Amino acid sequence: MTTKERIKKLVILNQIKMNTKNKNNLHFWEIALVFFILKIIEMQFKFSDGHTYMYMAKAVLEGMIPYRDFFFASPPLQIYIIAFGKILVGNEIILLNLIPIFATIGSSFFIFKFMQKKFGEIEGLVASTLYLFSFLVLLTTDYSTGIHLTTFFILGMIYFIEIDKPFIAGIFASFALLTRLYAPFPIAGALIYLFIYKKKDILKFIVGAITFFIPLSLFFEIISNGNYLNQIFFFRLNLISGIGLSKIAVSQFFIIGDLILVIGSILWIVFDKEKKKLALPLITTIFSIFLYIIYSDIYYLYFGLIIGPLAIFTTKLIFKFKSYKNFNKLLAFLIILLVIINSIIYIANYATASNIPFHKEISSFVKENSSEGDTIYGSFEITPLVSLESERALAGNIIDTNPKNIMTKEFEIEEIIEKIKGVKFIIVKATLLESGELVGFDASTPSEFIQNNCTLVKEYPVVKDLSYSNIILVFDCKK
Repeated sequence: MTTKERIKKLVILNQIKMNTKNKNNLHFWEIALVFFILKIIEMQFKFSDGHTYMYMAKAVLEGMIPYRDFFFASPPLQIYIIAFGKILVGNEIILLNLIPIFATIGSSFFIFKFMQKKFGEIEGLVASTLYLFSFLVLLTTDYSTGIHLTTFFILGMIYFIEIDKPFIAGIFASFALLTRLYAPFPIAGALIYLFIYKKKDILKFIVGAITFFIPLSLFFEIISNGNYLNQIFFFRLNLISGIGLSKIAVSQFFIIGDLILVIGSILWIVFDKEKKKLALPLITTIFSIFLYIIYSDIYYLYFGLIIGPLAIFTTKLIFKFKSYKNFNKLLAFLIILLVIINSIIYIANYATASNIPFHKEISSFVKENSSEGDTIYGSFEITPLVSLESERALAGNIIDTNPKNIMTKEFEIEEIIEKIKGVKFIIVKATLLESGELVGFDASTPSEFIQNNCTLVKEYPVVKDLSYSNIILVFDCKK
């Protein structure tokens, strides 16, 4: 073969490789589009703290500062991202639910690129698909919680460490730290990885990590007169023990929902002899698991920190069998089957769970039966949404009425009552027993105040709520 023929052959092979790469990139976006369509079809307002963040976003657009003007138990980046989103969507606040969807697609893109670089195009497609259509991701991307943005930044950090861009990786770590307080766990894992395998990159990573985190943290600490650290850190220390859902029950729900990824990852850890190739996601996962061990206030969505790495580990296990006959066809069939099964389970059992079909009705009632200066108070799962839609402010500027704020003594119920004096409507989520007895009022509900000052004016039945409440009550406190 002549030199000219060799060059021609190399050009042809390179062209084939590029065409294959472009084809697989296209396939990634096709899969992401399927996920996007599934999510927007099912997009509804749900009982959640997502509305709290929407209201906080509105508050910062009006000039308020978190930690100074209102209580917020997390770092600030999430509500400023939502505020930017609100500038774009205006009053169509349902579109703010696109933020976790876009963040999740971004996370899957980082998984795709990471696996593409480490192992190949098909591995990237499989891992990103396993992630996008994991049970946890399908279930938790219906509203903003903070985990989706945090996961996006953490997976971005992992990807940029892998491609030897430690400063950019540090910036992503900085953004993760400015989003949620559980981010330090995987970031600590990344630092350990750098210390073991890439010592020369540690300084650049740390500089990137403090570039935004330190100045912004100092800004909020100063402008809030010291409330910043009190609210995002010392408040969280009160949640380490004694308060929270059963870790066993939450862990069981996660394991059952994504059993394939859990088992696949365990088998990979046990049998793979090349674990060093995935040392970075493995170490960050181990450190994330420390969070679940030491922190009692664990929610299901916190497992979002490790679901991406689990998809990576399971993919690596799957491709140990790539030499088998008809591997590609069988793999495609099984992946499609898994996507269909998880999607059906999600649509049939969870897509409509905790929906609020009557939110417009409540908002209209509140607006029509109140003046512009009137205020409302109530459950954090619905009241901020009603406030946004009815254009009635939250009483006492109490945005986050999560009962844990009372349970940890961050607020006293007497303090709440003092702040909401003059409130027009109080909206309460509860459980109506067959006997007619109302129970299940959370700790932030001023029951005595309601009994002495308010009249029940509206009731709305709640169907299929994941917290097992079954009724929304609206009290008029100025009748």
